[in-house]
Amino acid sequence: VCAYMRFAATRLLFAVLCAHLSSASASRSTAWPTLPGSQCASAVRELTAVPTCLLVDANNVRGATAFRLTTGALVDLAEAWAHSNGLRGRVHLVWDHGCKPDALTSRGLEHGFAGPRQSADDMIAAQVPLLLKGGERVCVVTTDRELIFRAKHAAASSGAGRGALRLLGTRKFVAMLRHGREAAECAQEEASGGEALEGEHALRRFAIAQRASRWHERRRRKHARKSGAAPFAERTWQRVLLAERLRRAIRTREGGVANSGDPTAEALLTDVRLDARQRSSLLRFAAAVGEDGEAAAEEALAPPPLTSRPRRPTR
Repeated sequence: VCAYMRFAATRLLFAVLCAHLSSASASRSTAWPTLPGSQCASAVRELTAVPTCLLVDANNVRGATAFRLTTGALVDLAEAWAHSNGLRGRVHLVWDHGCKPDALTSRGLEHGFAGPRQSADDMIAAQVPLLLKGGERVCVVTTDRELIFRAKHAAASSGAGRGALRLLGTRKFVAMLRHGREAAECAQEEASGGEALEGEHALRRFAIAQRASRWHERRRRKHARKSGAAPFAERTWQRVLLAERLRRAIRTREGGVANSGDPTAEALLTDVRLDARQRSSLLRFAAAVGEDGEAAAEEALAPPPLTSRPRRPTR
């Protein structure tokens, strides 16, 4: 009896520990990445001390925020960050999907679209040895283990020296982008307001410092840790549409020639990462937008109803 009770207590303790670890990891994955300002400034100095080319796995960066960071928000943050740190023309955002492989330049950023037959990982792994052979120091921004292995193998095969290839985590990169935006906003407010805004800045700093001690903030974080669910589950077919929309928007903004209208479903169905269910969802969305506009589009984006299966006869 004592041995059985010890075994049951051990199993219960193990189950509680696993549940705690899973909830903690889920809350970390869905929370916005943050870093102290000193660490962000140190990472930026390390990148800018030697001319460095950043190859960013864009969708992997968005995945670090559970896809709450939209494509447009990532582009805006990267543009402002590259401009403020003297990295214009050295930040390459590499995107999955797109109707065709494309390379575009917009507002100091380089955009690469993998197209329907390859992934962003393939483009990054192919660009690493080319840049290293040209004498550039390369920093790959990703947490994809396969891409990290391919980048290291490409660097070793190119004969580059030690330290020519750097790796940067996506959550740290997002924290650096957000810290750069906050610093730019504070500098702009101080330059525009001068002494008149000094009291307002002090009040805001005090409010931010006291935020952790307010009971409703603690309650909100507690419920977020318990749920541990991503706020929005982005599907593959939605990323296909977003990538093509961004590609055409950049081409149109920079004075290029883009096809008129929205991307057709027939042109996007050739993506190799779409299965039968994803293709049917893409076709339903295209039909809904074409017929009834936004209301039908929202209805098409809703998940399909679950069909009840016949119950097995009980013996």
